[in-house]
Amino acid sequence: MPRNPDIPKADHQYLRYHNHRSSGDELIQVGSKRWFEWLTLDNTRSFAFESYQGHFTARKENKQRGSAYWYAYRWLNGKTTKVYLGTSDKLTRDRLNEVAIRLSKQQLSLPVVEGG
Repeated sequence: MPRNPDIPKADHQYLRYHNHRSSGDELIQVGSKRWFEWLTLDNTRSFAFESYQGHFTARKENKQRGSAYWYAYRWLNGKTTKVYLGTSDKLTRDRLNEVAIRLSKQQLSLPVVEGG
């Protein structure tokens, strides 16, 4: 899953991350008010998402006009695939699962390369 073991991790129910202020792990329910607040924090840059439908790393990217947008990244067939997730207020549980399914379907539809 994520290459960085310190990256916050979310599943279909909770985000788990290390809170440096309290020196402990914090759980945030995906889709809650606290979830959306966390997504908009300046120091929130990425998290790993994993569910039964699939997995990806989400990264927040700031654009020239000052808006922040989230993208899902996943390594598929030797290449990084990037899918638009939306703004922080659009990162619902359903949206995360929708993109995880989309990326999993892309992986399943890749041609099988056989060695000779």
